[in-house]
Amino acid sequence: GFNEMYNNPPPIDLTPAEAAIFWGKYVQPAAVANGLILVSPTAKNKDKGIKWFADFLKQCYDRRFQTDPCDIEIIKRFAVHEYYCYSDLFEEGYGGGSSELITGLAQQLGNYGGKNDWLTYLRNRDLWVTETNCYWESTAPHLDSKEQCLRTTGQKWQTHGSGHLSKMNKMANVERYAWWTVWNIQAKPNYLTYLNGQLTPIGKAYLSPGNPKVDCEFPGVKLYARDATLTGTAELFTCKSTGTQMIRRGGAFKEQLGTVTFAVNVPSSGNYAINVSHLTVGARNLNVSVNNGSPNYSTLFSTGSFCLDGGASTVVPLELTGLKAGVNTITFGKLMKKQMPFIEWVSVVI
Repeated sequence: GFNEMYNNPPPIDLTPAEAAIFWGKYVQPAAVANGLILVSPTAKNKDKGIKWFADFLKQCYDRRFQTDPCDIEIIKRFAVHEYYCYSDLFEEGYGGGSSELITGLAQQLGNYGGKNDWLTYLRNRDLWVTETNCYWESTAPHLDSKEQCLRTTGQKWQTHGSGHLSKMNKMANVERYAWWTVWNIQAKPNYLTYLNGQLTPIGKAYLSPGNPKVDCEFPGVKLYARDATLTGTAELFTCKSTGTQMIRRGGAFKEQLGTVTFAVNVPSSGNYAINVSHLTVGARNLNVSVNNGSPNYSTLFSTGSFCLDGGASTVVPLELTGLKAGVNTITFGKLMKKQMPFIEWVSVVI
């Protein structure tokens, strides 16, 4: 079904009325023609998500006798997106016929259209949680792979219980769920694997949800800020809020250039991922070059505040190409036109 139409006002997202028209004209016929289970547009246990989905069901119900009919009865599952990993949130928000999602939808629908069995209709639809991770539990910074692993494996019991995946495994009305995502080119901390297929901390958690024995540490030997070779304006400093050494003023700083180089040893030639622990206020570009080659650029999202204001670091994976067996140099900041994020440590995924 349609993806998160409740997030933005028209014309960015479809109105419920527009969605019902397109549903009857394109989505529903395609599902019927191919014998597919028809899954609803995305719902979410929030005011906007419930309101939009309830209005869509109303509009669809109103169009049941049109030339391109929209038939709510053919919708056999409800799709849900949820980016929080609290086990209690899933139990209360989505667990069964008395969940906040179902009761919220029922309140919106009432006896709309003279239909007095909306609650029965809602309770007869199991959930497909088609996107989930812990990314939006924090925006300053977003949670990295290690922190999401800890929350998913029951190692943050006081706040998250056994984690949302473990909880969903026990919920009769959740038929399936999917982590967002396996891998993506964006420098985000949500992935199950690195590009080569090796598991991230999240990937290990996904295979063993609710298991507090899962090792959530990042793979690879860490090379800290003190291990780097610095040129130009780049310098070491101690971040007050984290108590760790970082490198600042890499890239372009006051019209001068600073670079940060780590020497890494890999067992064979090929492509490797690196974990980069960093801190930045506002989104900043970071470029990286291997063995003095041409740099590749990534955008790293804001981690919140500076070190004097309680800032925290986070970790994202970057993919490197063209490493050779033995010692290689990985350089940040080459040819940059702006200052790059602070660097705390890196590790190569072997």
